[in-house]
Amino acid sequence: MNLKDLMSGIGVVIDDAFDRTDGRNDLIFRIVEQIEHEWHLPFYKTGTMPSESTWPGLLQAASFVLLDWELWPTGAAALEQDGIERNIRFLDQAKDYFVPAFILTNENPADVADRLPDTVYNPEAPEKNFIFLRRKADLMADDALQFNAIEEWVRRNASVYALKTWEREFHVAKKELFGSMYARSPDWPRVFWKAYADDGVDPSFSLTHLINDSLRGRVRTGAFEAEILAEPAAEVRREDLQALIGEASFRPQDTLPEDEIGCGDVFRLPQSKFLLNLRPDCDCVPRDGQKAGDVELYCIEGKRMRDRELREQYLEKHGHFDERVWECVAFSVNEGDSIRFDFTKFRVAQFATLKGQRIGRLLHPYLTRIQQRFGLYLQRQGLPRIPQEAIPAAPPPAPQPEAEMEPET
Repeated sequence: MNLKDLMSGIGVVIDDAFDRTDGRNDLIFRIVEQIEHEWHLPFYKTGTMPSESTWPGLLQAASFVLLDWELWPTGAAALEQDGIERNIRFLDQAKDYFVPAFILTNENPADVADRLPDTVYNPEAPEKNFIFLRRKADLMADDALQFNAIEEWVRRNASVYALKTWEREFHVAKKELFGSMYARSPDWPRVFWKAYADDGVDPSFSLTHLINDSLRGRVRTGAFEAEILAEPAAEVRREDLQALIGEASFRPQDTLPEDEIGCGDVFRLPQSKFLLNLRPDCDCVPRDGQKAGDVELYCIEGKRMRDRELREQYLEKHGHFDERVWECVAFSVNEGDSIRFDFTKFRVAQFATLKGQRIGRLLHPYLTRIQQRFGLYLQRQGLPRIPQEAIPAAPPPAPQPEAEMEPET
């Protein structure tokens, strides 16, 4: 693992030493200088916490954050409490953007950990936090920054390692894609926009898919190192594991544009029933003056599965479910709900009648598998029933030897 490559970008450092007259003696200056020298990256440096309105833009651009904990004058109790609350809000937002935060302090790290809520920092599993908490002096040895301590934390924190590795590969793919398209024509977005408009589909929707699909084809897939991620994971509760699968397979309603209709849209009906839209994306775009509510959806009906049904249909050897030709199982797609979709229960409905019941969208490859199985079901060819008499009969049971009787006495 090359830590310098993983942490490339722009660093953010927030430390009051940059504003104090005696601040030059603070170790943060040596820490920043050595990171700049070793990792060859620029820093945004500030002595005060930036205003909250700037946090989204700052965190969106940051590769990581160095945060001094005590950004208030010593002994100022009122300012201290306000400063602690502001730090926690900042760290909460950094977590939303999943920006690794290094709290480097001159205080006792245990005192800082005690003031952080469990939602931000878990002192019992520091390697699983997105926060790296250390005393500045402990991170320096013989005036040299202990990069190995940071590298070890990244190695042990699978989420941070996966994020930074993916970011590196994504930026390479983005540079390659936009560079090659620009070289062909700086107006390439307009070229495709016109083609989509002439075709009568939503240009914005289609251009987004073009970029996403092109990036997916360019991102290098062999970037993750087995020696880091193959280590045994901590035990995960069944409920949390189901939630993880749901995060990977399902996009919730609150992340979808209100009038954007797509193949894979899932609607919840009364009595634990669901509908899944299988109409292709290109046919879900309003055309010729239509409104979104007028678009007709091609839906199959599903029903929530009970735990007993999941156990009975699960094939342990193959890791999926025993499905008949007329059905398909979508596992844990919404708050732990697993749904059995029935291809025989097909209906056409306008989006306007279902819009308020949409709960999200099933994603590839889970949606693609249902589409494929549904296509197979529509084109299936039944065979004549095979008479029972044509099936070999089971052999009669072997005779059991009679038990020997003991002689009477």
